[in-house]
Amino acid sequence: MTHCSRWIFLLLAGWKLTSAAFAADVATSTNTVQDQLWESRACVDDARGKWFRDAKFGAFIHFGLYSELGGYYHGQGPYDPAEQIMGLGDRHMVIPWKEYQTEVGGAFNPTNFNAHQWVSLIKRAGQKYVIVTAKHHDGFAMFHTATTPYNVVDSTPFARDVIKELADECRRQGIAFCPYYSLGDWTAAGVMDPKFGNYHDYMFAQLKELMTQYGEVPMIWFDNYWYVNGQWSSDLGHAKDLYTYMRTLNPNVLVNDRCGRGTSSTDGDYATPENQLKGSRQSRYFEVVMTDTGDDNWGWVKGATNYRSAAVLIRNLIDCTSKGGNFVLNVGPTASGEFPPEHVALIETIGTWMDANSEAIYGTTPAPECTMEAQNDFTCYATKKDHNIYLHVLNWPPAGVTRTVKITRGDFVKGELLDSKLKGLKLMSDAAGNATTLTLERPELADPYATVIKLEFKNPEASSPLH
Repeated sequence: MTHCSRWIFLLLAGWKLTSAAFAADVATSTNTVQDQLWESRACVDDARGKWFRDAKFGAFIHFGLYSELGGYYHGQGPYDPAEQIMGLGDRHMVIPWKEYQTEVGGAFNPTNFNAHQWVSLIKRAGQKYVIVTAKHHDGFAMFHTATTPYNVVDSTPFARDVIKELADECRRQGIAFCPYYSLGDWTAAGVMDPKFGNYHDYMFAQLKELMTQYGEVPMIWFDNYWYVNGQWSSDLGHAKDLYTYMRTLNPNVLVNDRCGRGTSSTDGDYATPENQLKGSRQSRYFEVVMTDTGDDNWGWVKGATNYRSAAVLIRNLIDCTSKGGNFVLNVGPTASGEFPPEHVALIETIGTWMDANSEAIYGTTPAPECTMEAQNDFTCYATKKDHNIYLHVLNWPPAGVTRTVKITRGDFVKGELLDSKLKGLKLMSDAAGNATTLTLERPELADPYATVIKLEFKNPEASSPLH
């Protein structure tokens, strides 16, 4: 019941409240709603987060005015990180924002941007959702907003709503669309419409546009909680306010931990470790976000040669999944609006592996009942779903050398290679009560990245706490 309808109800019931009493009643009701929403935050076993937990693999896109520069400005660079080229170091501006707005914004015209191609590539990789920078720290809106002319439609030759085109294409191809929004804004004081008396109102108006004008938005990804320059505060109260506001706009939206106190807090619905793998299974749901290059550049860097290998990225995806989290791979599109060819090559390789093995990734949970033999020449992770456990073997000992996996689960039925193109599985099993010991050798034909062995058991096990 809204506050208005609740007031009408009270009037009809014959209540006679003074204005002061009514104000107190509304405040109490508001606080109660906020507390209830805040206490309901989580992404462990709730229905609201099921799509996210099942997805496992996502895409991140850092695209904005900074993409025009590729990490270089007036012959100097590369500036690191490239997406923060306007204000690096202690936020001393490499580029004064007026110059950034006119010179860089005046040149931004990524004519090769094609939402269909982007989303098709994301889908090809097996990524189920995309996080895209609707507004980064430079305050520039990559969507058409009524809050400021400092946006991609009104201030660039490109003059197209990138966010709308991507949101529409994601919907057509069945990919979950999730905008990224920077809480800290380096330019808001100089660009927001005068009708907004403070940054709170300006920010909330932009968030309302994103949540109501671009179709279904199942998740919002906040960032830059550490630099808010008096605009906002990274404290519990502000975290609650922002979280409640987003859930009011969309009761089912997921909100990351950077809505308030950040990555070491329990704010929001889940954790977002950046460019680092979690060392063990976590009690809180998490999403590792990682650059496609071996550094901390999220925006495109012209001439970069340090792209991570497909082997490392597939391992990271398996690692995160086996520990009960998601893995998100970033790309920084070029000034012309295209994914770098190195990233496309990675997507093609990952996508081919996922074509054969996605059953062992999507919708799975950790399998702590599996204990692997500790040997340097044998690297194995485990996931599970329904009747099955999946062993992901990244490297094998030499031919003829065996390794064991112990599973505290009985009623083993059979094992098979998940990828039908592989052959020659060498597996022996030994059952003793509620335990199964498997002895494995390298198959005749193994996968160069990760060989997945599907183990079928007679009965499904009860859901794990992180399911």
